[in-house]
Amino acid sequence: MINGKSLCSDLMIQAIERAPIGTAFLNSEGYIINVNPFACLLVGCEADELMNRSIHDWIHPDDASLVHSRLAELLKGDQHTNQVELRMLHKLGHMLWVSSTLSAVKDDEGRIFGFVVHLIDLTAQKRAYHYAEEVMIQSDKLSMAGQLAAGIAHEIRNPMTSIKGFVQLMRSGSGSKEEYFDIISSEIERIELILGELLLLAKPQGIKYGQKDIRLLLEQVITLLNTQAILNNVEIITRFGTEAAYVKCDENQMKQVFINFIKNAVESMPGGGKLTIHIECDSVDQLVIFFVDEGCGIPESILSRLGEPFYTTKEKGTGLGFMISKKMIEDHCGQVVVFSKPNEGTTIKVTLPLAHTAND
Repeated sequence: MINGKSLCSDLMIQAIERAPIGTAFLNSEGYIINVNPFACLLVGCEADELMNRSIHDWIHPDDASLVHSRLAELLKGDQHTNQVELRMLHKLGHMLWVSSTLSAVKDDEGRIFGFVVHLIDLTAQKRAYHYAEEVMIQSDKLSMAGQLAAGIAHEIRNPMTSIKGFVQLMRSGSGSKEEYFDIISSEIERIELILGELLLLAKPQGIKYGQKDIRLLLEQVITLLNTQAILNNVEIITRFGTEAAYVKCDENQMKQVFINFIKNAVESMPGGGKLTIHIECDSVDQLVIFFVDEGCGIPESILSRLGEPFYTTKEKGTGLGFMISKKMIEDHCGQVVVFSKPNEGTTIKVTLPLAHTAND
């Protein structure tokens, strides 16, 4: 039942009216019974448009259950105050991020008869954070592309040499031109495949989720990196099985993660060795990818700090590669765990939600 019971003294009300943060008073059912000007400004409404409306009318649908559960906790008396970041809806239709502090208000007998909600606009900070994150991702992509250039140059040189040789034979009139055309066409397709993978890595891409077979993505990445591995005397062994392994993911982000993990593994074996990549189903709903190398390993003191920005053991590293890769996997509702021992090698375990068919 909605009531307009006064929650504060006149002095407190004046202070709240002038406060530079949004403040709203709710009754025990979550309906707004008072609101200050800054809260009105946040959602683009006049006070009378908010009065006697449920607070949930202004909460993003995906966050409504979170707010409901927090208010229920306060009503039960388990907590007096709690804080949560959530999305609110502006009158014009756009979304804004806020830090919300919810507090229970009690009468003289200690019974809860309402709530105070304090709202701080985080939208600008969130946008700045996501922009900085995108800059780091693109920087890491370009850094990878540059480091792959030497290996790709070797990979392209071989088909280019073949093409040049067959063109000279065709000019001399020797042999079957039809056979030469088939070989030249095959070599050009090989070059296009390699360059296409490199351009996808370097070019900024919008996030686009779709059902992808992880086996195919790994095969495409290995095509790009295999020459670099061979140059470092590293053999890449794959155990993918015969079953399709579909995951809902952004193809470019997932490839960037795999490139980072494979490249790190190759660089950890300067004297050569084996990198084994195998896929298995951990359960009905989870796909697990293991990257197992025979490299120098990682000491415990460093292992505990993996993922920290700018913490790296590489002379020219930034520490951002693993951090960004871990974040991308977590954004796909997955998990990354690293096991390592010095002089024995490193295992990276990536767990992702499994889609059983391409149409799930």
